[in-house]
Amino acid sequence: MRWWQIRKRDADLERELRSDLELEAEEQRENGLAPEEAHFAAQRAFGNTVLIREHTHEAWGLAPFERLWQDVRYGLRQLVRNPGFTAVAVMTLALGVAINTSIFSAVSAFLLRKPPVKDPDTLCAISSKNLLRGFDLVGVSALDFESWERQNKVFQNMAAAERGSSFTITGKTEPESVHGDLVTPGYFAVLGVTPGIGRTFLPDEDRAGNNHVVILSSALWQERYASDPNASGKDLEINGAAYRIVGVMPSIAETTTISRPELWVPLVFSTEDLAPSARSNHFIDLVLGRLKTGVTVKQAQTEMDSIARRLEQSYPTNKDWGVTVLTLQKFNSRSLNVRNAMMLLMIAVGLVLLIACTNVAGLLLSRGACRAHELAVRSALGASRTRIVRQMLTESLLIGIAGGGVGLLLSFLGVRLLRSGFDFNELGKQMGAGLRIDLPTLLFTLSIILLTTIVFGLVPAIRSSKVPPSGTLSQTGRTSSTGVASSRIRRVLVTGEVALAVILLTAACVDIREVTRELREPNGFNPQGLLSVNLDVSGPRYKQLDARIALFEQVTQKIRDIAEVEDAAPDSCIPMGCFYSTNFTVAGRDPQPSSAPLSSDFSVVGPEYFRTMQIPIMRGRGFSTTDNARGSVVAIVNQEFARRFFSNEDVIGKQIEVDDGNHKWAQVVGIVGNVNSSVGQVHSPPRVYESYLQVPVNGFTTMGLVVRSRVPRAALAPLLRQAVWSLDDSQPVGIRTMQDLMNENLGGDKLLVGLMSLFGCLALGLAGLGIYGIVSYSITQRTCEIGIRFALGAKKRDILRLVLREGGMLIGIGCAIGIVPSLLLPRAFSGLLNGFALQGLQAVFAAAVMVAVASWVATYIPARRAMKLDPMRALRTE
Repeated sequence: MRWWQIRKRDADLERELRSDLELEAEEQRENGLAPEEAHFAAQRAFGNTVLIREHTHEAWGLAPFERLWQDVRYGLRQLVRNPGFTAVAVMTLALGVAINTSIFSAVSAFLLRKPPVKDPDTLCAISSKNLLRGFDLVGVSALDFESWERQNKVFQNMAAAERGSSFTITGKTEPESVHGDLVTPGYFAVLGVTPGIGRTFLPDEDRAGNNHVVILSSALWQERYASDPNASGKDLEINGAAYRIVGVMPSIAETTTISRPELWVPLVFSTEDLAPSARSNHFIDLVLGRLKTGVTVKQAQTEMDSIARRLEQSYPTNKDWGVTVLTLQKFNSRSLNVRNAMMLLMIAVGLVLLIACTNVAGLLLSRGACRAHELAVRSALGASRTRIVRQMLTESLLIGIAGGGVGLLLSFLGVRLLRSGFDFNELGKQMGAGLRIDLPTLLFTLSIILLTTIVFGLVPAIRSSKVPPSGTLSQTGRTSSTGVASSRIRRVLVTGEVALAVILLTAACVDIREVTRELREPNGFNPQGLLSVNLDVSGPRYKQLDARIALFEQVTQKIRDIAEVEDAAPDSCIPMGCFYSTNFTVAGRDPQPSSAPLSSDFSVVGPEYFRTMQIPIMRGRGFSTTDNARGSVVAIVNQEFARRFFSNEDVIGKQIEVDDGNHKWAQVVGIVGNVNSSVGQVHSPPRVYESYLQVPVNGFTTMGLVVRSRVPRAALAPLLRQAVWSLDDSQPVGIRTMQDLMNENLGGDKLLVGLMSLFGCLALGLAGLGIYGIVSYSITQRTCEIGIRFALGAKKRDILRLVLREGGMLIGIGCAIGIVPSLLLPRAFSGLLNGFALQGLQAVFAAAVMVAVASWVATYIPARRAMKLDPMRALRTE
């Protein structure tokens, strides 16, 4: 029978029963009985009509649904009759569900979501690795890529990309700098993405002279061409040259990789890229391959390992270099390097949800104790224990559904707020753009609603079903054995809440201490009034070294002539803004094994750089204008370089050869102070500086300047742009303050601190609510006892001391339990998060004190109420 036919069948059954009774009564009247006696005789002969209805319903198979519907209706009435209890339980659960859903949306976006391409499980990213040197998921050389493409038998096709390149677009009122990818012609075929307009690159467009074609992203097409369907075929000036637009990609092509390019141009391998010595130039940072039908990732890894061994035997530069094959989804998630942070946040929100469930379970236990008489009556009237448990679980399910629904609505706001927290830099914005409540997040939300319903509803339901009818019905006081048992369980739950709150607050305190330490850590230079001015010299106009040097000399001089500028100097890699590392060798020392070459950070700077940055020269000298192409090559190192590589000898006067493309020995002429590459580095890296007048800057196409200003950025920016455009009006000028760079550098840490602090405060509030609830409930249960104490001469302070002692015991036990695992958190954080300094124990005890104080406040409020009880009214309380 269908459920929607039940009313019709009930009506038919009722008519049939009434008809049968009337027929039986008619027969009884015909046998001589009076009408009233005939009616009762018919009922006796026919039997129990209620039982007949029940048996009939059992035969229809609808009785379980009817009983469930009865439980639901009764549960709804109970919740409506207790709006305060319902509101607290629903909102407590909703907060736990909302923050879990919000954080899981980030887990889904960063770790679980597959690229929006055809058959994403067969799309692989192939990268180089050298585990002896600590390199994994690094770039690939052009020669290695060609060898892989030619020798492999597991991929249908392969493609390469050099991601995140900067391109200058002119033609508007101001030059615009955009980010794009250089890709081989088969790139989009491997991705399985077709253009929305036009075509992809042709096979011969990866040759010099044929490569002036471009494919636009959907976003750039909408911005510059207002979604013009005829944009394909038009010219666009990029890096000072005309490029023909051949296609527009749909938005899914932008979100396939984490670089989110705005345009694509063909990747052309130069003669230098294909020279035998270029196998060590790992400039291709993404190689894609589409697996053949039936080939697994494991089989592809085995095949590529075999190719890597052959290349290692054939080419000395490939010694110890291997290959990593991952699906593109796993490659993207590992490249983001957020797995540990996501795991930490999920543990934190899981603990908050557990505290919320504990609170709701405590509320249900208290309510079950108050309903002991009702449940005893139901049991005495024949209700089975299973029926009582089902009724209580139904009410828990209703609370869970309501809390989950409200929590899901709140999670939309939570995801929006979380997305705004990722606006600390460009990569953060790209990561945050993918946050949304998708299908996996919805399934996760439904799962935690079901799980939490079981967690907070099962124990109270079982506890309430153990009501002894005779004992409960015979008791006249408020306190019963059931109430005492429930109160005991509540005390255990609240103690656990306090312990979990200590753990979460400790995590927040550890994070706050780390960020505070990073902000206080000296960076080695003075960031006040410092600006970074980025220029792009990748176009054909600056192909020659002399043209680049002339531009920077003239721009530097023009900027220095501005009255508001204190000093300025060229720089290839400003601290906090970029990072570049290179290998080097030392004259007179045995060459290092290829598996462990000497490595150091590397910067190309102008003569006035150290003065502009206010980096102290510890020994020797700085650069001068005579350190140019006509003079001997010189280098300056920092203190960490001298300590690490020349601990027992003087580095001044030593000869080093840096892998900068110059292939010349440089003499160390000075030692400067250490400078951190990022905010709060525990140990400054070794660093080598060379003069931009002596080093080929082919690898530094986005060199800029550092400018020390006497006025705020807003006042100086127009003057800086005018100084650059007076020399080159097609030059995009990006201006950032050092403080902005440092804030962006700390953006991820600050977001983590904010989230952990929020979770810690929620845990603290929920724990305080739990303490308040159990103390208030205890006072209500002991009202008569308190009245007797007052009548026997107890003072108000005695009652206050009694209540505070009870709450203090729970607080003390909970804090003691929470401190033990909290002591391990600083070391756990230092292991999970890169660059995290191992903190002391102050954070642990600070968290314990905060939880203890908040819990004491929560205890004191109901204790004050107990002090004001009227003894006569308390003694009359039953």
